[in-house]
Amino acid sequence: MKADSGVISSTRLAQMQFETIGLQGKYRELIGDPCVGFSAMVYGLPKSGKSTLCIDFAKHLAKYHGKVLYCAIEEKFGYTLKEKVERLRAIDPNLYVSEAVPYNLSAYDFVFIDSVSRAGFDLDYLRQLRQDNPRTSFIFIYHTTKEGNFRGKNENAHEVDVIIEVADGMAKGNGRFASFGEMEIF
Repeated sequence: MKADSGVISSTRLAQMQFETIGLQGKYRELIGDPCVGFSAMVYGLPKSGKSTLCIDFAKHLAKYHGKVLYCAIEEKFGYTLKEKVERLRAIDPNLYVSEAVPYNLSAYDFVFIDSVSRAGFDLDYLRQLRQDNPRTSFIFIYHTTKEGNFRGKNENAHEVDVIIEVADGMAKGNGRFASFGEMEIF
């Protein structure tokens, strides 16, 4: 009998080692300890705290885990973005901000896209970003409809490792690395 390729025993799988980012603190409580190159979706109604949460998360990642790019497609280099960065004390030599997604992302360990909805990126583009940058983690921010559903196809939720819903100043995380974490944003 010929051995099946791509088949291993559960014993061997249990012995395998995988690289995580070593996330600690409130963000580990929210989403667990994700692997290198993870992806997340953050969604919520306007003014619910999505950008505040993500800028604070970007600050945390820059301080403890590597180089971060925050693509502020929606707010651009304006007063509201500056105010959030200052208020959250998100000033770190490892935290960079852009108004668009640069062509070359190889220098960054983490890339936030705020927002996918405003940029009009489709699922194929997001897949290509991840494929071209396998060791880079992506955090995609989405708007929601008045009913609270994120804008974009439901397929987007199936493409990410972590989903964070933001509502009424609270973030609720769920995904492959932990289930049902919560934290206050404001």
